[in-house]
Amino acid sequence: MNLTNNLLRNFQSVPDNICLIQDNIKIDYKTLYNKVANFAVYLKKHGIKKGDNVLVLIPMSINLYVSLLAIWSIGASACFMDAGFIKNGMKKNEFKEVNGIIGITKYLIYSNVNRNLRKLRIKINSNIISKLSSDVDLDIEEVDESSNAILTYTSGTTGTPKVAARSHSFLQNQGIILEKCLNYEETDIELSSVPIFTLSNINFGITTVIANGNFKNLGNSNASKLVKQIEINNINRIMAAPGLLNLIVEYCMINNKKLYNVNKVFTGGGAVFLDFIEKVKFVFPNALITTLYGSTEAEPIAELNINDMTSDDIENTKNGYGILAGNIVGVDDCKTIKYDIDEIGNISAYEFKKIQTDEIGEIVVTGKNVLEGYVNGVGDKENKFSVEGKKYHRTGDLGIIKDGKLWLRGRIKQPFFHIEASLHSNLNIGKTAVFKNEGKTILVLENSDNIKNEDIYNCINFDKIDEIIHVKKIPVDKRHSTKVDYNELKKILKI
Repeated sequence: MNLTNNLLRNFQSVPDNICLIQDNIKIDYKTLYNKVANFAVYLKKHGIKKGDNVLVLIPMSINLYVSLLAIWSIGASACFMDAGFIKNGMKKNEFKEVNGIIGITKYLIYSNVNRNLRKLRIKINSNIISKLSSDVDLDIEEVDESSNAILTYTSGTTGTPKVAARSHSFLQNQGIILEKCLNYEETDIELSSVPIFTLSNINFGITTVIANGNFKNLGNSNASKLVKQIEINNINRIMAAPGLLNLIVEYCMINNKKLYNVNKVFTGGGAVFLDFIEKVKFVFPNALITTLYGSTEAEPIAELNINDMTSDDIENTKNGYGILAGNIVGVDDCKTIKYDIDEIGNISAYEFKKIQTDEIGEIVVTGKNVLEGYVNGVGDKENKFSVEGKKYHRTGDLGIIKDGKLWLRGRIKQPFFHIEASLHSNLNIGKTAVFKNEGKTILVLENSDNIKNEDIYNCINFDKIDEIIHVKKIPVDKRHSTKVDYNELKKILKI
């Protein structure tokens, strides 16, 4: 089993269909096949072989997918870091399992002075891909279904960096699950800023337009360029993190523009509040809007078709339930457990039942699309446990399951989605952040001077807010430009 066989299938069945569009460059499946075949030959000549781990330092682009598929065809695996954390990740990770690097020029230069990477002999500039054009066949190495396809290095923001390994069979199974959630049609043309979902698009033979975004910091992307991409490429579906989608939505609202051709919008990777959903509906009046909840270790866990939200769901959001993630999908089991447990280890079904809760608890999942462990076991004790041999993943997220629907309350250390979701569904409010400091619950509002504190206190009658602070800007993560950077926020507030 080798995932590159999906490309071979599309090369044989739909060779002339456009696969990827980047700026003014369009390539069909035949061209992608040829580029992958040529680059695979080049990689093998330069020492990449079956079983190797290759660090890929390339932004989201056509060359990224050529590199990934070429690596897989050899029987090697690709190692990734989030674009916004590459230099920081190079410092934190030792890369003991890496055999070589493929990257753009600036990252290759940086790797030469990085103590963890300068010792590597094989370093290949991805710019060579455009210069390779021989007429060669793609030789796909057969690999065991448990062979690693992707190793993902975490940013290490919550402690020691972990390495998540996804096998060929894991990704194939994940693709099957995503196909059910993503509602593919042969004529779809998708604007995407999410690399793993673009890989799914390639596997299923649809067209992906790579978002003209700043992948180091999505919030600094040019909204007018993104909207122009949507219009000139006849985009009918969008896959984007909330931060990037918000740029598009705000631009369109300011310029009184609606994008009628888009009939599907998918978003996730951060909090999606009701007021934002209403804006998305306004800009994309013909779109089916779907939110996805998941993580690197388990994607997806839940999905919500916005049209399925009931009046009760909306009232519950206003009254402090949290953010509705929707129906549980993909995983074999999803439970909530008491969230004050450090390590769980191997337990019986009876012991598992005792730590479960029908109230707010940590979300834990198991299934074929859930990673059973990390490379070398780093992070397993804290994030994994077994119930009579069945591995569960601890998400670190708090939630509650009511009537088969999953509601999110935030991270264990920041369990305040219920406050924020209520504010965003009751008031015309900007970006928000809620955290504890010295026992006090503090609400921070961005550019919301028009909001009276009295209205906020009246709205949040199910919990207590001790202090309200107004700021010009709330800092967010670079990966999705959605999640609040609480460490940076506290620096700004000097607390």
